[in-house]
Amino acid sequence: MSGKRNAAKAPKPPIYAVLMTLYEKDNPAHFEIAVASIEAQDTATAAIRIYLCIDGPLRPYQDDWISANKVRFFRILRNPKNLGLAASLNILIESLGNETLVFRMDSDDFSLPDRFRKQAEFLENHPDVALVGCQAHDMDANGNCTGTRIFATNPDAVADLLYRMTPVLHPTFCMRRRILRDPVIRYPKAYLTEDLAFLITLVRQGHAIANHPEILFHWRTGPHFFARRSSVRRGLVELLWFTRALWLRKGVFTPHYIFPLMRFGLRCIPNAAMRLIYRSGLREIVMRSADIDPSNADALRE
Repeated sequence: MSGKRNAAKAPKPPIYAVLMTLYEKDNPAHFEIAVASIEAQDTATAAIRIYLCIDGPLRPYQDDWISANKVRFFRILRNPKNLGLAASLNILIESLGNETLVFRMDSDDFSLPDRFRKQAEFLENHPDVALVGCQAHDMDANGNCTGTRIFATNPDAVADLLYRMTPVLHPTFCMRRRILRDPVIRYPKAYLTEDLAFLITLVRQGHAIANHPEILFHWRTGPHFFARRSSVRRGLVELLWFTRALWLRKGVFTPHYIFPLMRFGLRCIPNAAMRLIYRSGLREIVMRSADIDPSNADALRE
């Protein structure tokens, strides 16, 4: 015997991947804030890898920013033409390595410094949950807080909301890397509805989704928030996915079709009318049915 003790191997520190996209209409100043908020995460020993997909040609000043900041990214992929958010995220998923967790981040939002750590702790303490989001503050184009979004936290409640709303804010996604090794778990091609379609795909594959109870994120809405949500085409695609979620949770013969149909109607009305409805008692009915306190929430804005 050598007399030396065999030292136990120290566990490898976790590695977190962050999926981001950038295209020609994104604001470099907002993108800088988003990237900096990732770099400022309180993750202890965890390493963070930012995967960026540039979706189509950029403007010269955006290319200049990327050239000056490329060392801040683990991997940068470029689409020769604009393919859309779903395709770009799927390209990034295919390029992932040996990470433990995968986070989403939009190009103009802000993650609070403890977001990654607390979502990682949540998944560690809830081994049955595959994806977790969080509560969020809205902010305007100048970064001022304009509201609060409170979402259901329990997996059953979240799944039951899938035929009425998007119950997890897309840029707050934190998911286990292993679920993405299943080729079925990808972003479906769904016009402006990729986030909802992805969540429904997860639930259809038997995965649980939840939300962290704390506010860990600031979501930039901007002046065109309602304009982006007033679209017959988006309403039809959304109706299809809401119906799939309804069949999954309630079966084909159910009176709950009223919720997807109401949502479709909302997509078809003028922006001014949409603003009034979002602030009416109609929202509160849906929130209370999901045990969400409407006095503290704007969850149905998404």
